[in-house]
Amino acid sequence: MSATYLQQCKNIIKKHSILFKNFSYIAFLQLFVLIAPLITYPYLIATLGAELYGWVILAQIIVSYCSIIVDFGFNAVSARHIAIHRESREKLSEIISSILTIRFVLWLCCLILYISIICVISTYRGHFWLFIFSFGLTFNELLFPQFYFQGIEKMRYITILNILVRIISIALIFLCIKSAGNYWLVPALTSIAYLIGGMLSLYIIFYRDKVVYKIPSFTVMKYYFKDASLIFFTNLVSTVKDKLNYILLGHFIAINQLVIYDLGSKITNILSKPSEILCTVLLPKIAKEKNVRVFKFVINGLFLVICISVLILNIFLSEIVHFFIKEEIELLPLRLYSLAPIFLGISLFIASNLMIAFGYNKYLLYSIFITTGIYLLLLGIVYYNGWLTSIISFVTITVLSYLSELFYRIMIAYKIIRNEK
Repeated sequence: MSATYLQQCKNIIKKHSILFKNFSYIAFLQLFVLIAPLITYPYLIATLGAELYGWVILAQIIVSYCSIIVDFGFNAVSARHIAIHRESREKLSEIISSILTIRFVLWLCCLILYISIICVISTYRGHFWLFIFSFGLTFNELLFPQFYFQGIEKMRYITILNILVRIISIALIFLCIKSAGNYWLVPALTSIAYLIGGMLSLYIIFYRDKVVYKIPSFTVMKYYFKDASLIFFTNLVSTVKDKLNYILLGHFIAINQLVIYDLGSKITNILSKPSEILCTVLLPKIAKEKNVRVFKFVINGLFLVICISVLILNIFLSEIVHFFIKEEIELLPLRLYSLAPIFLGISLFIASNLMIAFGYNKYLLYSIFITTGIYLLLLGIVYYNGWLTSIISFVTITVLSYLSELFYRIMIAYKIIRNEK
């Protein structure tokens, strides 16, 4: 019985060897991506102080809006086109050329608008160079075509390049940032690393894989632009819900409280990573095969893993927080925030590997509009009643928003599964 089971496992691994390899690459990458910012986190807080590091976080949050515009949803959608046409060099050239051209135009527009905003808002002008160098973080979306490597199912390129970028960034931070006056170097050094990684990825595509850049026609660009537009608007609206709290928290409470809220967000991202890894690896396969059975099996296991992770986190939360923030802080906001990965992880998997994979993109957009509306309603209620007085208020709004998003997507998931039977 045992020998038979082992042989079945070997047969499954052999049959899906590419899938298992890609899972290994992405799992290792995501583990490193999680560890990388945590390596510098205590050092930067100790060197810069909570307030200046709060400004660094705020600048990154504002730039994240630009990053969403530059990417325009291509990383989420265009892997499907690459996967379908991977054998056609001409079609690959068309896809890559169109997306890179669109991204560059969007990047220029964002740069002009971004500089204008910095010049208008006086508090931002006081940290002018911090905000300017933070815009370099958009090099990752501008130059690194993750969708291409995901579509051809060669995740090792994504893994190697991203790890290289982060190693360079970490090394530069420890070498160059020695005092609070160097705080503007944090985004500058990371931007340099992103630029290097992006250029290397383009070298692989255009020289090793022999993809040719051709100036695309307006009609072709319009097709890919329109194809990704639903995901773009989904991401943009979703970012209002996910990132606005940072800006409001800095305004209504204190800029140094962003450090605590950001730590909660990082913990949420860590516990949600299993879902993101599975989304990235399984999307091409599920999109091709329309396999509902695989979807159900994975999502049940995913839910169990995340729940166990949240339980372990709360057991050791005090020790974990003290490692990053030496001063004593209230743990209740972080314990409340730790519930978010349960809702967010499952919600992400439904969105990517059911809605997008099965071509129901419109429901993804609807879910974001509905949950963002709920977020704004909750924010309005809390503001009207004068409850925006602590970080707990913002965490509660965030967690309830993720919960409402999950409820809606579960309802749509049942509808999609019935349609696909």
